[in-house]
Amino acid sequence: MARLLLLVLLFAPSCMPSAGPEPPEVSHRQQKLVQASFAEVWQAAHAAIVETRARLADDDEKGGTIHLWMRKTAGARPGELERELTRIAEIDRARHMGLSRVSEYTVDYTVEVGRLGDRETRLDVSTKITAVDRSEAMMIMPGVVQVIPRNFVLPSKGILERELVQAIAGQLFLSEEMLYYLGVLGRE
Repeated sequence: MARLLLLVLLFAPSCMPSAGPEPPEVSHRQQKLVQASFAEVWQAAHAAIVETRARLADDDEKGGTIHLWMRKTAGARPGELERELTRIAEIDRARHMGLSRVSEYTVDYTVEVGRLGDRETRLDVSTKITAVDRSEAMMIMPGVVQVIPRNFVLPSKGILERELVQAIAGQLFLSEEMLYYLGVLGRE
């Protein structure tokens, strides 16, 4: 009976509901001044989000903020996940702090849309990337092992932020306007 009570006390905190999503701590920020109204940029942001793997966590149109999250797990190919994480984040410092194997990673996005005028809007995308290492385990009692996940916050390289800003801009402009915006049209 004492062992059962010990197990309940050990695992009960992990079953409790969380307080909800916390605003992510910024590790990288991509900003853009857009020649469009707040409503147009807000709609374009939502249309671009639908086409990504990120999921909506919180949406506040009055405040102009959207919080998103994305989670990727290693599955059968842990090396592929690590290569993908190395492409989007600086992983070296986490290695020195004890990160040995990436089991999963999460990305928390914050999209901020700010009114600057009738036809000017500020678009700001920031992220927080967290790598999770589940390679460490602790023996609680004979036959019971507890995996100890360790989280490492990684600085972003700005790739995800840039991709989301480009996706939002792609929703705003028609194809010809987008080509002109990127500098392909208008050259002779």
